[in-house]
Amino acid sequence: MSRKVLTFWLVFLPDAVLLYAGLYLAAFFRYDQVLSGAALSTHLATFSPLYVLWLLVFFVHGLFESASFRRYTSVVFNLVSAFAVNFLLAAIYFYFQPNLILTPRRFLLIHLGVSFILVLAWHLIVKYLIKNRLTQNVYLFSFDHELKDLEEEIKTHSFMGFRVLGHVSEQNLFSTQFSKDSVIILPDNLQARPQILKKFYELRKLGVGFVNHRRFYENLLRRVYLSQINEIWFLENVNYQEKRFYGFLKRGVDVITGIFGFLVFAATFPVVALLIKLTSPGKVFVIQERVGRLGRVFKVYKYRSMYVDEKNVWTQVSDKRITPFGKILRKTRIDEWPQFINLIIGNMSLVGPRPEQPGIVEKLRAEIPFYDERHLVKPGLTGWAQLNVYAGSLEESIRKLQYDFYYIKHRSLSLDLEIILKTIYYIFTWQGR
Repeated sequence: MSRKVLTFWLVFLPDAVLLYAGLYLAAFFRYDQVLSGAALSTHLATFSPLYVLWLLVFFVHGLFESASFRRYTSVVFNLVSAFAVNFLLAAIYFYFQPNLILTPRRFLLIHLGVSFILVLAWHLIVKYLIKNRLTQNVYLFSFDHELKDLEEEIKTHSFMGFRVLGHVSEQNLFSTQFSKDSVIILPDNLQARPQILKKFYELRKLGVGFVNHRRFYENLLRRVYLSQINEIWFLENVNYQEKRFYGFLKRGVDVITGIFGFLVFAATFPVVALLIKLTSPGKVFVIQERVGRLGRVFKVYKYRSMYVDEKNVWTQVSDKRITPFGKILRKTRIDEWPQFINLIIGNMSLVGPRPEQPGIVEKLRAEIPFYDERHLVKPGLTGWAQLNVYAGSLEESIRKLQYDFYYIKHRSLSLDLEIILKTIYYIFTWQGR
């Protein structure tokens, strides 16, 4: 079992149990007695659907990932944020069920407080366990320190559970003592070194693990190792024909989301349009051309969030062109609500690589090999790259492409769901840009 999977189950299952334990203890504190069988059944039936939502919120906050245990302060603040969202969900949940015999009000507050203490205590214990027992020792093997950049990435992301013990070369391979629980990260060019391969086979029998540097990089950072991508990589890793069920379901979600989103857009349009006109001169909407699937150009509509909209120019973080109200529109992503029309039409999807303007695409095609391959799939309102990097330069566009290719390689219902949930979390925590 991988450390990532182990961490997930080490946190997920106890969290679910502790929520039920919190329910039982809250009932005891609230009613000063143990609930009868019938009363306990009523509480369990009422709160169990809510716990599913609460655990989803934990997942979106990254509470089941090793990264959330980087610092003790991170454990506390992430849980505070998650429980705040869970309180709002619970309030909405009970508001729409006015006929419930159970009237939780004060009980709900007690339950949240008790559950928070229980879950926090367990997460602090897990933090201590991960610090001491879930760290994977790794060695990097290369001929000319070609994995030096990867070594720096691992050190930067040491909280992910990996520790570099050394950089092994052809000269010191046979003199290095490897522990059986360690992993050696390998380069691509090993075929012409039979003696080295023989040594690795011997180490494998002793329990040493091996992984290709590109795969390790991808698993660690959830983006692809772009510098060594070639035609073979796309042939081996990219399915050019979408699976029917996945494509059908994805399109269904796009249409339903598009219709619901358009109704919200239409209902709020008078207020948003009035605020745009009152806070800055100019039109309410901006119409832009974007490059979509297979390089087809289409038009998108956005609420205007800038004083001046320059075509084929990257928007920078804290761009001076952004209006005061535009900052709110962009933080909440309300500026993109008109694009629900594109979801209904079908030239955009809810999840996918963010479409760029034609002029920017032409520049990036000339600078970045295989850039056009990101147009293999339909562009999206949100996506894996948008959650991880804001592209306002060539360097950031290269990093963004790493995340786009990761999505194209791994696209699935589970990854789409993760992106949607994290996008909602980013909107509610004002992390939009």
